[in-house]
Amino acid sequence: MSALAPGRLLAAALAFILWGGWALLANWSAGHREALFAGLLQGCASAIITLVMAVCVNALFVRLPGPVLRIAAPPLLIVSVSFSALWLAHTANATPALWTTILPPSGLAFAYCLYLTFSLARDAASSEQQAHD
Repeated sequence: MSALAPGRLLAAALAFILWGGWALLANWSAGHREALFAGLLQGCASAIITLVMAVCVNALFVRLPGPVLRIAAPPLLIVSVSFSALWLAHTANATPALWTTILPPSGLAFAYCLYLTFSLARDAASSEQQAHD
C-alpha cells in the first residue's frame, strides 16, 4: 500500500489535528504565538511521520530475520528516529513545553508501530499456515 493511499491520508490529517492541537494546548501558557508555532510544527511533523511510519514498518519487517527482531526492531528504530527529529525540530523552534509536546505522540507512535508489526507477524504466520495446508 502506498504512503499516499486514502486511508493513510486520512490518518495523517487526523494526526495533524490531534497532535497539533495537543501541542497548541500544551504550550498555550507560554503565549499564543509560541503555542501556534509549536502546534503547526507538531501537526505537520505528525502528519509526515504517520505517512512514512507504516511504509517503514513494512520495509523493515520483510528485511529482518527471525520473529523477535522483526517485531522489536521496527518500532524501536522508527520511534527513535522520529523522536529525535521531533526533539531537534522543537528545540530549534524553542518550544516552551518541549517534553509535554513530544512524549505523548511518541508513545502512541511506538504503540502503533508495535500493533503494525504484530499484525504483519500474524499475517505472515497465517500465510505460512495456508501454504502448508
